[in-house]
Amino acid sequence: MNNRMLTEKKIREIVESQIRQDNELGERAGGSGHLSYVSYRVDEIIPRDLPDGQIEVAYTYTLITETEFTCYPDNPPYETTCSSIIRIDPETGTPLP
Repeated sequence: MNNRMLTEKKIREIVESQIRQDNELGERAGGSGHLSYVSYRVDEIIPRDLPDGQIEVAYTYTLITETEFTCYPDNPPYETTCSSIIRIDPETGTPLP
């Protein structure tokens, strides 16, 4: 990681913000009226410096859906693994389109 101005902590904050923006998290009610709660877990963050000075960040996360029927160990939450890549301007710390 060459002369990166963004810390690992800041990159993680940007990734988590993007996950919250891209997914409907929190409490939900389905069409049948059953309740669920969706949260996430970040599994891996891989930053890479690009030749143009930007930072490309590949990340993998798991969406965790708990329902009113979730009961360990017989009926654990649903887990869906997702991944994405974003580019970040290292000076402003903002994701690029």
